[in-house]
Amino acid sequence: MVTILAKVVQSILTMLLKTAALKFLHPHLLKLDKWCEDTLGIDIIKQDKKFHEKYPLVAERLKEVERNSHPCKELHEFEVYPELMSRIEEMERRLKIKRK
Repeated sequence: MVTILAKVVQSILTMLLKTAALKFLHPHLLKLDKWCEDTLGIDIIKQDKKFHEKYPLVAERLKEVERNSHPCKELHEFEVYPELMSRIEEMERRLKIKRK
């Protein structure tokens, strides 16, 4: 049971470190890593470094994916939204005129 809990904590922390902490390594994350190492026997930063050493091509591909990914945007956030809306409104206006 403890092993399962440790693995869950390890995977969550690894995901957190991958997203933001590896670039900046905030002090509170370093403290958390130290606590995990002392209490649970898990050293997340070392494990991440080992992954990058063992699988350098996969690590580079992941970096490329992270660099090219972006949060999803709402329709109104696109530059062409006003033009698109005006075209749709014009089409609706024409359709209403023809129906009457």
